[in-house]
Amino acid sequence: MSDFSSKCREYLTDTGETVYQLASSSGLDRTSLQRMLTGKRLPSIDFIHQFCDSIRINPSQRLELMELYKIEKIGKEVYYNRKYIQELLRVISSQQTISPSGFQRLPSLPFYRGDFSFDVEKKVFSLFEDILDSGSDEEICTNIPANCRLLVQTFARLYPEYGKLPPVVQILPLHQNPTASPDYNMNLETFLCTILPILSGFLNYQPYYYYTQAGRDVSSYTLFPFFFITKKKLLLLSYDMMTFVFTENPAVVSSYNQEFQRILENSRRFFQQSDSPSQILEIFGSIMHTGITTNFALESHPCLALMSYGPDFVQALFKNRDVDLSSPVYTQLAAVLKQPSFAFTEDDTYCNYFTLNGIRKFAETGLLDGPYSYHQTPLPVEERKKAIQHLLNTDLGGEKCRILKPSVLPETVIHLEVLSDYSVFLCFLSEEDTFICVYLKETSIGQALNDYLCSLADDHAAYSKKEAQQILLGLLEQL
Repeated sequence: MSDFSSKCREYLTDTGETVYQLASSSGLDRTSLQRMLTGKRLPSIDFIHQFCDSIRINPSQRLELMELYKIEKIGKEVYYNRKYIQELLRVISSQQTISPSGFQRLPSLPFYRGDFSFDVEKKVFSLFEDILDSGSDEEICTNIPANCRLLVQTFARLYPEYGKLPPVVQILPLHQNPTASPDYNMNLETFLCTILPILSGFLNYQPYYYYTQAGRDVSSYTLFPFFFITKKKLLLLSYDMMTFVFTENPAVVSSYNQEFQRILENSRRFFQQSDSPSQILEIFGSIMHTGITTNFALESHPCLALMSYGPDFVQALFKNRDVDLSSPVYTQLAAVLKQPSFAFTEDDTYCNYFTLNGIRKFAETGLLDGPYSYHQTPLPVEERKKAIQHLLNTDLGGEKCRILKPSVLPETVIHLEVLSDYSVFLCFLSEEDTFICVYLKETSIGQALNDYLCSLADDHAAYSKKEAQQILLGLLEQL
């Protein structure tokens, strides 16, 4: 018997009714009810809603039961991966987080945890501080776990004072087959914890990954398994991060540096990252030229290609901008939008998610969010009408546009795409007009993100086609 069916039996027992009595009073099929309670069959979501309505439980109990139902239906691995991704999107979709001040918020995020002594924290801090005070560009190499709060706490303390951080190279394990591991969300959590410093603007942070079948667990019998290495210093941390060994012995430091390089040569970055607008568009353009298609996209507003009512639309986007239209940033963007890959057909599996607040902002102000908001001036009302009407005329881009409900994601400033080869393209513009792009090629992480975005359509997280049409018609009426 599953946790879900056990909880259903518990709640039914609390009502004092039998299966027969509940079936008679609620109209639920008695056989289906009996099979659900004994764990022999998982009913439909509508059946569960009706069951919850009939057994008179409070909202928190209903939420618990619905979560157990989802876990039973899709499995713990998939369920918790989706929870991780949803929390990540909530974090990085906040404009306040995507900024240099984001360093100060990192230690409080739920992805980071772990205890360490004050002496260890002080020693790690001094190691970073010495490099900053010297004015050198010396790297710090480490193998500290991705989800350990010690590293991001050091970032949070140093950045406000120095306005920069020493380059950091970190090597991290990824599970070769995460679905076969008890630590099934290890790869995804590692990705979340290493991408957040980059999204806060730390482009000198370079995570490298290597595959292992052992997972990330370090034996408690291992002597000082974690380290920080510079050219002249070595800091070893104990398993529980309560004690350390520090040395400046040249021979010992040299030996550790050689061993670190050996591991580094057998690791991969998986990331391409940039804060240059032209280079970001080059990365994106090169992806499009390979013929790789997009499975899912997530951004504030509908895909620009799906809003495009004709060749004049791209010109209208830039016509009144207070920028140089001959700039490579804009000529490349226009070229990308005009590529044949954006001429979607009925056979495409592409789905574009965007937020309700994002489309409202576009309709009311003519402004876009994310990378497209760079030095933007408002799009004229008539052009907004044409774009929204085009969405309606094309049946929401051939039903490729879906508006997310605010309970899932109220707003976003990111542009995220999961491609057909399960690579991931993520780009945004920070509150200080700084572009940051990450292009990730790691199959297990890309598959998890793809699964999450795919589930939004089945999980009633997006408005139905009819509801979306009514929203767009309402916006047109306001204009």
